[in-house]
Amino acid sequence: MKPMADFDTLLYLQTIANHIQDAVYVINKQGDELFFNNKIERFEPSQRQHMLDELRSVFLTGKPSFDKYTKYITVDRREVHMLSTIIPIEKHGEIVAVCSINKNITEMTNLLNKIYKLQEQLHNYCQSSANLQNGTTYTFDCLIGRSPLMSAVINKAKKAACSPAPILLTGETGTGKEIFAQSIHNYGPANSQPFVALNCAAIPETLLESMIFGTTKGAFTGAENKPGLLEQAGRGTLFLDEINSMSLVLQAKMLRILEEKKFRRLGSNQEEPMNCRIISSSNVDCHNLLAENKMREDFFYRVAVVNLHIPPLRERQQDILLLARYFISKFNKAYGKQITRLSTDLEETLQNYSWPGNVRELCHVLENAVNFFDDNEATLTAAYLPDYFHKQSLIPMHTVEAATAQNQTLPQTLEGIERQLIIRALAASKGNITKAALALGIHRQNLQVRLKKLGITKNVQFVVK
Repeated sequence: MKPMADFDTLLYLQTIANHIQDAVYVINKQGDELFFNNKIERFEPSQRQHMLDELRSVFLTGKPSFDKYTKYITVDRREVHMLSTIIPIEKHGEIVAVCSINKNITEMTNLLNKIYKLQEQLHNYCQSSANLQNGTTYTFDCLIGRSPLMSAVINKAKKAACSPAPILLTGETGTGKEIFAQSIHNYGPANSQPFVALNCAAIPETLLESMIFGTTKGAFTGAENKPGLLEQAGRGTLFLDEINSMSLVLQAKMLRILEEKKFRRLGSNQEEPMNCRIISSSNVDCHNLLAENKMREDFFYRVAVVNLHIPPLRERQQDILLLARYFISKFNKAYGKQITRLSTDLEETLQNYSWPGNVRELCHVLENAVNFFDDNEATLTAAYLPDYFHKQSLIPMHTVEAATAQNQTLPQTLEGIERQLIIRALAASKGNITKAALALGIHRQNLQVRLKKLGITKNVQFVVK
């Protein structure tokens, strides 16, 4: 590669430096400014002179400094908190320049304090609104479903509740993973202890670690002695929702905690015992994350000592109407309606829909329908469903006609269509199960179950007709 001219190099570096959030400042032995970006403009003259003095001292000591905390007050009385790293730059063993990288952590500190306040408010709200005294609302009695798949996973969950082993709940969005987590907690021996939940995807990565582990005063600007969620959970349960959003770095730290049952608050050298049980959840197939190097294999095996898969609503079709009647009864009370029955066309529509949003979508759809329900009627019909329900593409008529000609039952017809779709997806992906599952919009585990059930071998030479 042809080396760039000095001017071009400086231009590129300046453009890049102007788009990072940290202030960069470089001087030579004479104190001349060699390089700086536009973030340096937020420093007032007095603070800039102080920074210059610190850089000059490094020419004498030759020692770098990392994450040095500085606080100063601006002329308009604003408090600014900085973390500075100062690095000597050597050439032929001689220090020729010193670079300072300055991170303004004022906003981060303010945001962290706001999150702590919201967390406290949420905790107080949960204590006042929950049905139970441990911060939960749900038990296994709240889980509605009589299908074999749902009954099987509930039985497994009850057995797992009696063990202290970490549990990983997997399932699509809206399948009820947190309801299962709370139910497991309330069924277990530590049900009188706190249940603490955290959505890993909703918290910025820079703050997630401090929320889980807690902080020690002086760990960073504005940090106070605050217990993290591991401490708040006590001997109860810490539920980490959407753990698939956790970075590889934090996964490594959580792995150590799970193995050693000890942790440290940020900024502390003292180890604390971890007494709570960890239940986590993922709405993404963790095997795909492992294949894409987005999840550590050792972390997965530690956090998923017990792995429970919550089936999507489309795989437990006989539970759809059961759930629908439950939600209608609930919304009758909430909105003062008198819906006494569901029409045949509504029942058929609900059962034939694929429910990509699962139970959460069913709940939303029915609440929407109840809101528009005519108080003079008693039967809820498909006409009250959202518009997109009336635009669903139907099964091609030639498929229906062929099934009718062969006197096939509805289950036989649906199984035939399912077989065709799976074979086509496998053909398009050249037998790759992961890619085929992605194209079908289902989890890899679900596709493997279907392949076994339908007797389809993924290695067969598929031909798309």
